[in-house]
Amino acid sequence: MTEADINALRTVGLTDEQILSTVAITCVFNFMNRLADGLGVEIPEGREAIMGQWLSDAAKQAQDWLFSPDAVAVS
Repeated sequence: MTEADINALRTVGLTDEQILSTVAITCVFNFMNRLADGLGVEIPEGREAIMGQWLSDAAKQAQDWLFSPDAVAVS
């Protein structure tokens, strides 16, 4: 990620706190994905429904804080 990337995100209205949160979440997801792949973790049958619920509108609404226009910028 470059300074130009950060400036582009600021241009569309994200605060530094929102950018940091997004980067941190992406890093954790990347780490967990690589860890699971490295260990050969496979999703048991029947778990797709749980994953679908996790990605549902209710889950997205629970994460609205991430894109809150009232978020405080970190300097």
